[in-house]
Amino acid sequence: MTFLYPLGLLGLIGIPVIIIIYILQNKYTEQTVNSTYIWHLSDKFLKRRNPLSGITGLISMILQILLVTAVSLAIARPIFTLPGAAYSYCFVLDTSSSMTMIEEDETTRFDLAKEQIIDLIDDASDGSSYTLICVSDESVTAFDSVRDKDSAIELVERVNVTNTNATHKDLLSTAQGVFDENPAAKIYLVTDKSYAKHDNIEIVDVGNEDKANYAILDAAYSHLGGMLTVNAKLASYDSKPATLKLNLYVNGVLASTIADQAVKEGEEITVTISAPCETFSEFTLELENADGYELDNKFTTYNTKSDKSYSVLIVSESGFFFEAVIDALVDSTVDVIDPDEYETVTDSYGLYIFDSCQPATLPDGAVWLINADTSIENSGFGIRGKVEIPGGDVLTKSTSTSTNVRHLLRGVSEGEIYITNYVKYSGMYLDFHTLYSYDSNPIIFAGANGLGNRQVVFGFDLHESDFALTTDFVILMRNMLEYSFPDVIDTTNYTVGDDAVVNIIKNATNLKAVSPSGKDIYIESDGATAALPLGEVGTYTVTVTVAGQETSYRLYAAAHPEESRPTLDEADFSLSGEPVEEPIDGEYDPLPVLFILIAVLFLADWGLYLYEKYQLR
Repeated sequence: MTFLYPLGLLGLIGIPVIIIIYILQNKYTEQTVNSTYIWHLSDKFLKRRNPLSGITGLISMILQILLVTAVSLAIARPIFTLPGAAYSYCFVLDTSSSMTMIEEDETTRFDLAKEQIIDLIDDASDGSSYTLICVSDESVTAFDSVRDKDSAIELVERVNVTNTNATHKDLLSTAQGVFDENPAAKIYLVTDKSYAKHDNIEIVDVGNEDKANYAILDAAYSHLGGMLTVNAKLASYDSKPATLKLNLYVNGVLASTIADQAVKEGEEITVTISAPCETFSEFTLELENADGYELDNKFTTYNTKSDKSYSVLIVSESGFFFEAVIDALVDSTVDVIDPDEYETVTDSYGLYIFDSCQPATLPDGAVWLINADTSIENSGFGIRGKVEIPGGDVLTKSTSTSTNVRHLLRGVSEGEIYITNYVKYSGMYLDFHTLYSYDSNPIIFAGANGLGNRQVVFGFDLHESDFALTTDFVILMRNMLEYSFPDVIDTTNYTVGDDAVVNIIKNATNLKAVSPSGKDIYIESDGATAALPLGEVGTYTVTVTVAGQETSYRLYAAAHPEESRPTLDEADFSLSGEPVEEPIDGEYDPLPVLFILIAVLFLADWGLYLYEKYQLR
């Protein structure tokens, strides 16, 4: 037995105090006085009916001693250890967005899941250990090895659902990690996804297979001739055929509606909806059909196109293919000059391309350095000379999963780039992102130079390679032009759980985003781009101040399509390994019994007092 608050035993000092008071209290002696006959009869009657008259004081003292003892023990909170009477419990809770689906009683699946966990905790033996791990796009331990039931229940009630996705792999790997760490634990997976078979784990299914859901999975648009045309992918997960109605809102105004779109259970269809409009800043698709999952009933796209024209200077002896590609990809003004003429240039350009030549000093603007073989101040790297590759060889495409690399290589295939020589760069002291390399040497890379401007570097002569004649070259040029002429946001549609690419514009300040729920997210402005994590479904507003003027950009994070399904039938959820029967010591808390005992002793002492005081009445 242990005491949670051993200082409470100081209350036992009251026992000798009660005894001393009992010893020192006044003693009344009985004396005989003259009385009438009736008084003698009354005295005999009372003595016959009051057998405790001589020991009531002693009984009261004993009751008070017991009462003080019980109160002291209640304050000290004794806990009795019961060997092998409890277990370790671990709850793996699915907190993905499908758990927000509303069931028939207007209760969400997540609420039902928390009720199930609380019931399991209530039914467990006292002294058990409770751990809760929440799984969505990442696994987070809400609490670990809590042994007090009330505390564990309170922590369960604080857990919130997310808008992100939890896959079978996420749930399985988390549960397997728990089992590997403690094979004696009783593990429960609480989810709305059903499994036909499960081993070494208990599945608590809070899903409803009959619950209908309708979803907008994706949308693409074209805007030609004053007509906005949207191709939307719709899905139904009802248990019977459904008829869907889709509304198109342009700039917040209902512009078109299509109804009576028949969709079979589990089927995906593509529908086309159009509306006349000369210009638009946004459009929203909305399903009018009511269901239990609202997150996938809307899809919004913001228009990032503008009338801006970009200025480009190509410094090259033969930069015709650069000029042709840039003219085809962006609205721009392109000037081409020989390297000898560069020193006479007085105009400013948004992008400078130096093809097989290099300036004495870097200009104040975005820069592409093609086959630069002489060191340039503030370029961020040094030159170690040219390296010949006998017979030529193929560059290695980066496999990095960083946001910047994925953005710059977006749409580029696995086609091979052959080179016969390259410039070996070294001493790279700035944060560059390598796109292609050879023998671990960066050949094509991008980043911000020492002046804070965006810079792209090709370490070989494009005129000596067939790369400029491939489709991949055009795609890479498109990505690099977007990189060199950035808006703060150049992509407006993402899936929740993604990281949005935010371009860092030179001399920009106060860069922050506001989430759909109104939460401020401050964005790090170091480097050329930053990643904005999208954890909510809805519109994010990104604001930036440039030259004292604040500009806002909007992007939309759609619900994850995998979460649109009410249930996900998996064949198996088995944890590998052998479970161990290893209970832990339980606990018995006698506090309720002590409270009852205190009440009984108090009432007994009070009753004895009343009996003694009013026995003559």
